[in-house]
This record gives sequence, structure tokens and C-alpha cells, in this order.
Amino acid sequence: MSAISAAELVIARGARRQTRVAVITLAGVLATLTALGARLIYINQVLAPRFVGLAQSQQDAHTVIPARRGQIFDARGRVIAGSEMLPTVFVDPSQIEHPDEVAAALAPVLGMDAGELEDRIRQRSDRSYCPLKREVPAAEAQVVRELRLRGVGVGDASCRRYPMGRLMSQTIGFVGRDGDGLEGLELAYDAFLRGRDGQRVTIRDAQRRILADQDGATAEPVDGGHLVLTLDAVIQDLVEQELAHAVSSVDAEFGMSVVMAPRTGEILALATWPTYHPTELEASPPQYRRNRTVTDAFEPGSVFKPFVMSGALTRRVVSPAELIDCHNGSFFFGRRLIHDTKPSGALTPEGIIARSSNIGMGIIGTRMGNPALHDIITRFGFGVPTGVGFPGESPGLALPLKEWNVYSTTSVPMGHETMVTPLQLATAMCALCNDGVLLRPRLVKALLNADGTVKQSFDEPRVLRQVVPTEIAHWIVQKAMVAVVAESAHTDSLLGEYRIAGKTGTAQVPYPHRRGYQPEAYLSSFMGTAPADHPQVVALVMIYKPNPRKGYYGRVVSLPAVRDILVGSLGYLQVSLDPAALEAVARASE
Repeated sequence: MSAISAAELVIARGARRQTRVAVITLAGVLATLTALGARLIYINQVLAPRFVGLAQSQQDAHTVIPARRGQIFDARGRVIAGSEMLPTVFVDPSQIEHPDEVAAALAPVLGMDAGELEDRIRQRSDRSYCPLKREVPAAEAQVVRELRLRGVGVGDASCRRYPMGRLMSQTIGFVGRDGDGLEGLELAYDAFLRGRDGQRVTIRDAQRRILADQDGATAEPVDGGHLVLTLDAVIQDLVEQELAHAVSSVDAEFGMSVVMAPRTGEILALATWPTYHPTELEASPPQYRRNRTVTDAFEPGSVFKPFVMSGALTRRVVSPAELIDCHNGSFFFGRRLIHDTKPSGALTPEGIIARSSNIGMGIIGTRMGNPALHDIITRFGFGVPTGVGFPGESPGLALPLKEWNVYSTTSVPMGHETMVTPLQLATAMCALCNDGVLLRPRLVKALLNADGTVKQSFDEPRVLRQVVPTEIAHWIVQKAMVAVVAESAHTDSLLGEYRIAGKTGTAQVPYPHRRGYQPEAYLSSFMGTAPADHPQVVALVMIYKPNPRKGYYGRVVSLPAVRDILVGSLGYLQVSLDPAALEAVARASE
């Protein structure tokens, strides 16, 4: 019985051992299967997208299809800036493993520096499309194709053209070598002009040869929209010629001009001389590219006086017929002595403007007081941007009222302690010529879609406010400012075929970083309009630092240029001749 039991015991122990081995083996198999399942899940859920992406990146090639940049037209549809599609050598930096080798291979073909090419490729490593050279001759393009360099291609790209050359260049601006707008309206409207590039996706073999287009993966480019400006190329050309002559005749540093339509706020011309050609940037100093009419501010001097006088008449601190003693050209305001260039006794407000009496304006400023003075210059828009939409526009400078003092009371009416841009000054002049109503100046007439249909029109004038009553605005222009021209010209014959109204200014140029004025440094200005009884065009010319030995008064340096701009512009616009001016000419010839 015991022997049998021992045998059974041995058998039982063996069975248990076999059971444990089987369980362990089964557990191992299950663990292995579980691990393999987890690995399969990991591969499918985690690694698969990466592997698929890697495979697609090796098989798929993404080629940018550049959009055509929109055109810029003048007010009559003349092309100022346009684009044409020309061969361009480009790279996809993400496909280039050795930029130095690619650059070395391309440099002799493209006639470019290898180091510059390598830098461009490395700097654009985050892009799939980087133009290296535009407007490539056909022979060069073919050699590049035959090199079969990975990541290098030849395709058509939009190349900018400026058919009018230097004309309007400081307003239009230019584009960079990557087609981005960098200055002027090219920068301000870059997103609208440039459109949206398309993309072509192709399947390639291991040698990067195209096998086929990937179905449904090609996105067509959306060409950029077009700008229609208020600028007129004919008037702009006239202005630039007159400005160049005015600057060169007195050896000035530079000159600025603005021409506007006072009834609509449209800017017909913006010019700064010297200027530059937008495709020859390396040959032009940076200051030649500044549109100083919008970006720079200056102390205006006596051209500021009509705006203050209109405020005084509006507040009735002076009447048009009142005689004001101007103390024969020398008078103390407290401890401050003020002089007049032309000593005068009693003058009416018209005479004060015509003879540009500092003393008369100082007396009027004292009557008005600082709060009223501050109110009128801010109502005319000085001290804030005009809102024309040009990049880098200066707001000028109109100090807060709390920073004014007793000297401000006589300084501001003479055009001191205030900084204005030429565009602000011309816009304020337009308000006087537009029945006292201030309009927002307009540089863009319309935005067009790529197919030429109108996307947005800006034909309606944007009224900001009534600055002064209509009758006072008429008196300032038709009486006081007509008298200025007669006083400055000393003869009716200078008025030509239209009666011109305007105001001269000869301001000293302050030091840029300290008090006081630079010796023998002047800003010579004239702002005018014609015909005086129903103004159609406003023109401003400002000449910076003319040679004093060749003349520096605004009536000598700037008035003739404005006169010729007005007469030429009005004739081009077919404005009827001014009967009053014709009668004056007839009388002068008798």
C-alpha cells in the first residue's frame, strides 16, 4: 500500500511540474502575443503616419506656382507698376542636403557669388520655394535644368515692371527680390497685390524624375488684385519737372510738392526731389526713397497764418474791416520783441495776411488766447495723421494745450512751435477752398479684382468736419490770399490765365536736437489755388535749405513753381479760363 502510494506520489508530482511548465509556457506565449499586438498597434497608430509622411516626402514633390502680382494704375488707367511672368531659378531648401555644393554648381551658371547663394538657401530653410534669380535668360535656364540638381528648379515667376521709371516712385515704392512689397504702396497693399501662390504636387521616382501629377493635390494660384490711384501721371510729371527746376535753380537740399482736388480730397500728385528709379535701388541713397510729403514734418512759418486768421474771424475777435496797429515793424509782447520783414502801420486782417505781418498775427493770437488757438489748429487736422493710408505717415506735432505758455500765444500764429507735413498743409488748404469743410485726403480711388471687376470703390469724399463757416473760408481765399499773390508778384500779369490765391512762407529751419535755428537755413514755401473764385486745384511747393545767395523767400523760390503747376494742371483738366484773370491781363497790357 505504501509502495503504491509512493509511485502515485511521484506521478502526481510530475504531473504538477508539467502543469506549471505548461502554464508558464502559455503565459510566455500570451505575453509575447500581447507584446507583438502592442507593437503592431504602436506601428500602425504611432509610427505609420511618420513612415507614410517620410515615404510621401521622398515620392512627392511640391512645386510652388507663383501668383501674378496685381498692377497699379493712375487715375486714368495708365500702368504705373505691372508684372510679367519670366523664367526664374528657384530652390526648395528642404530638399537640399548640401547647400554649399548646390551653390557652387549654380554660381558660374547664374553669374552670382556662391557664398551669397548658399546664404540665401540656408536663410530660407523654412520655405519650400525660394527664388534665387529672376528674369533668367533662356540659355541659363536650360543649363540649370540639365544640371538636374535635387531641390533646384526653373519656372515662371512674377517680375515687377515700372514702365514710367522714376515717376511717382516714392509713392509707389518697390518690391524685394522675393516679390514682397518693401516700401510705399507696394508695402501698404502687399497682401492685396501679391495674391496667393498655388501648388503642384507630383509623384517622383528615386532619381526625382516626375512620374505623374498627384490627383486632386494641385491648387491653382490666385492672382493679386489691382490698385487704381487718384494720382494723375501727367500732373505728376509736370510737378516733378517744376520741382526739379526749383531745387536745382537755388541749390537746395530737396523739394516737396502736393497737388490736390479740394472738392474731393483726391491727391493728384505727390513728389519729393531728388527721386530714384525703383529698379536701381543700389544707385540711390535711402533718403531719395523717402516720400517726405507724408513722412516728414516741418515748422511751417507764415503759410500757417491763414488758418489762424480764419479761427480769429470765426470767433469774432477781429472783423474783416478792422484796422490793427502793426507798430511799424517792431513791437514788444511782454519781454518778447517781434519784428516784421515789411514794416507797416495800421493793417486790416487782409493786409496782415498779404504783408505777412508777424506783429499783426501776434496781436490776433493774444486776443484769441491759447485754448482758441489750440482748438483751431487741431480742427484743421494738425497734430494727427491724415489717415491717407501711407506707411510711415507722420502725425506732425501740435503740443498738448497744457504744454503751451505765454510765448506760444504769439509763436503759433506765426507758424512756430508746430510741425506739419506737406500733406497736412495741403489738406488744410483744401478745407479753406472747399467752403470750410475738411475732407480726408485720398490716394487710392479703387481696388480691383484680378479680372478687373471693382472690389471696392472710394469715389465718395470722406467729410471729417466743418472747420470754419463757409463765408469766412471764402473771404480768406478770395480776398486775403488773392491779395498775397498780388503783393508778392507786384504785377497782375503774373496771374496769367487764372486768378491765383495763395500764401507764402519763409521759415527758419530749427536744429534737430536742440533749441534755436540753424543760420541761413530756410524752408521756402508757397501754397496756392486757382481759379480763386471757384478753386479746382490746390498746389503746394516747399523747398528745403535753398542757397541764400540765390534766393530763399517763398515768393521768389516756390511761388513761380506753384503758378506753373496750377496753370499747367488746370489747362490739362480743361478748367474754364478765369474771366477776372483775363480782365486783369487785358488791363495790364493796355
